[in-house]
Amino acid sequence: MKSVRFILNAFFLLFVLWPYTSIADDNQCVLLLYHRFSDEGPQSTSTSPAVFEKHLEYLYENGYKVLPLGEVIEGLKMQGILPRKCVSLTADDGFLSLYTNAYPLLVKYQMPMSVFVSTESIDKKYTLMLSWQQLQEMSDLVDVYNHSVKHLHLVEQSVEVVQSEITQAQQRIQQELGVEEKFFAYPYGEFDDETYRLISDLGYVGFGQHSGAIGRNSDFLNLPRFSMSGPYAKMDSFTLKIKTLPMPIEFEEPQSLLISENFKPSLTLTFSRELTNNEKQQFSCFVSGQDQPELIWLASNKVNVQARESLPKGRSRYNCTMPSKEAGRYYWYSKLWLRPTS
Repeated sequence: MKSVRFILNAFFLLFVLWPYTSIADDNQCVLLLYHRFSDEGPQSTSTSPAVFEKHLEYLYENGYKVLPLGEVIEGLKMQGILPRKCVSLTADDGFLSLYTNAYPLLVKYQMPMSVFVSTESIDKKYTLMLSWQQLQEMSDLVDVYNHSVKHLHLVEQSVEVVQSEITQAQQRIQQELGVEEKFFAYPYGEFDDETYRLISDLGYVGFGQHSGAIGRNSDFLNLPRFSMSGPYAKMDSFTLKIKTLPMPIEFEEPQSLLISENFKPSLTLTFSRELTNNEKQQFSCFVSGQDQPELIWLASNKVNVQARESLPKGRSRYNCTMPSKEAGRYYWYSKLWLRPTS
C-alpha cells in the first residue's frame, strides 16, 4: 500500500506541480512596468502599441502565466505555489493611452494588468489622463492602485505631506472603485527613510522602479519591476528579463537609496546561502554610466560592491547578475541610488 501511495505522490509532483515549480530557491514572478502606450510620447516613458502587442503575443505563445498583481503578492506572502513562468503587468501614472491603445490588446489576449494612478490628474480631468469612468470600464482586466495624489517627489518631504499624499489617494480610489488592497508605487521610484517607514506603518506593499524578479524573500516595501519603455522594450531585452530569477539575497546594507556624502556608495549584499566559487566568479555588477564596480568578497555569502567613480546627481543604479543552473536564465538584483540635485 505504501508503494502505491509513493507512486501516486510522485505522479502528482511530476505531472501536476512540476509546471508550477522552478529550480530557483523560491517561487518567483517578474513584474513589468509600462507608462505610456504611444509612438509619440517621450522615449523614456513610452512603449509602442505594436511592441506591446509583441510582448503579449510572446507571453501567450510561450506559455507564460500572466497573473493579476494581487494574486502574485498573495501567493508569495501566503507561501502558495505560483506558476513556473509567472509574469504580472503594471503601468504607472494612468495615461489615457492605456484605455485607447493597451486595453484593446489586453482584451484580445485576455491578460490582466494593474495601473497605479495619481488621483489629482483624474479629479482635475487632465486630457492625457484616464477618467474614473474609463477605469471602471476596464475593471474586468485592469486593477487600480495607489500612486499618490500629486505625483510629488517624496524625498525630504514632511511626514505629514507624504502621509496625506498616500492616504488621500487611497480614499479616492476606494470611493470611486471600491479598491481595498494597499499597494503603493513610489513616484519616480524614489523614497527616503521616513517614507519607507511610513509605508510599513500604514500597511502597504511598496513598488519601485528598479529592476529584478521578486520572490518570497524580496523586500515587500520596495519590490522591483522591469521597465518596458523605450530601448528596454526591445524584444531581446524583454525575452531576457521575463526569464530572470530573484537574486538569493537575504539582506542589503544600506536599505536607503539616498546618498548625500559618499558619492561612491558602498553596498553590502548578504546572500541567503553560500555561493560556490564558480558562482562568485560569475557574479558581476554594473554601475549606470560607468565601468564595473569594485567587488570585495567578505565571505562566501557576502560581497561588497562600490562604484569606482562618483555617482552623478539624480538617479543611478547598481545592477548585478549571476547565471542560474538553467540555460538562459539569470539571477538579477538592482539597487537604486538617489543623489539629490540640491
